[in-house]
Amino acid sequence: MPSYSDVFGGANIYPSEISYSSVALTASITLSWPEETSTNVNLATRIMDVTPSAGSFNITLPDANKSGTGNTILFNNKGSYTFTVLNAGGSQVGTIASGQLWQVYLTDNTTANGAWQLLQYGATTSSANASALAGTGIVAVGAVLSQSVPITTFNSNYTAGDTDRARMYNWTGAGGTLVLPDPTAVGDNWFLYLRNSGSGQVAVNTPGSVQIDGATTLAFQPGESAIIASDGTNFYTIGFGQSSTFAFDYTVINAAGSGDLTLSGAQLNRVAYRFTGALTAARNIIIPATVQQYWIDNRTTGSYTFTVKVAGTTGVALTTNERGIFYCDGSELLDADTATVGFPISIAQGGTGATSAGAALINLGGTSTGIALFEATNQAAAWTALGVAQAGNVNGGTY
Repeated sequence: MPSYSDVFGGANIYPSEISYSSVALTASITLSWPEETSTNVNLATRIMDVTPSAGSFNITLPDANKSGTGNTILFNNKGSYTFTVLNAGGSQVGTIASGQLWQVYLTDNTTANGAWQLLQYGATTSSANASALAGTGIVAVGAVLSQSVPITTFNSNYTAGDTDRARMYNWTGAGGTLVLPDPTAVGDNWFLYLRNSGSGQVAVNTPGSVQIDGATTLAFQPGESAIIASDGTNFYTIGFGQSSTFAFDYTVINAAGSGDLTLSGAQLNRVAYRFTGALTAARNIIIPATVQQYWIDNRTTGSYTFTVKVAGTTGVALTTNERGIFYCDGSELLDADTATVGFPISIAQGGTGATSAGAALINLGGTSTGIALFEATNQAAAWTALGVAQAGNVNGGTY
């Protein structure tokens, strides 16, 4: 950006030489440089006596990139109320209390907002201005310093640096990566906030052999968040994880049609899923590559293959009316219960070791007579099984 200076001695040259102005501040105003073509009556002069009529007014400085570094404005508050000085972007530069004199001077004119510094005049005891003290994680609110957590939403891979101190990064995309800075460069008190509000895993990686919670990478699943802090050597998380309150969740999704159906939005991060609808060809339910359990109930109709899987994997196929409990390990969907029951069940395991009633009776120790008696359908057959001819009325006692 241009800088305007006198070739004889290098002193700063103002756009136009207007040294003094008096402002009755009855509303917020925006200053402009005193250029020859300026039509703004609110000019930025070297010395400005300001008399505010209330305590809620702002004076916005002109574009910094229209002047040279070293340009100064001396504000003298002659009223009973405090006013606030803002840069061209609306950020606070300083507050000028009643009876105070503050000089604002430009140190960087590469942007319209610029970088402005403050110097107090005429005070027997110098007092710091909150805006001059504000840094990362701190914001000036009037004459008071307050905590600040600027939030940045991102959905592509990002490498954090020293200027990201005290910032919150909110992930909103699918899978991605956040690379942490060198802890020896950012120091032993650097930190940031991270939340995964997206649909995929965020891998937090460290440079070289640096560790985070004892590993070189840490996966943030959807819904997880933490403060990541440096001790100058490694990184540690505070409050990492999801809410400890767990509630069973259930949703019904119409999977009618064919091809791939990718879960999204409110369909994500549920527990139990019931899929319905008429299939017209093979149907694939695509789930994110994140750690989660899935209780799946296939109620679709149609003689077509129904598969739930992570994209690019084989997945698990379920027939119509089949249900199962599964889990994703972050890479693929797996059956949570792989145990099977062998038939026939042995006697030692509580079965009969047979696939028919006759064989079961024999396996359980039945004799031919006992089996025949067990299988008799009437009294006569029972007597025959016992090898005794019925001579009379058994109940009457005649044989």
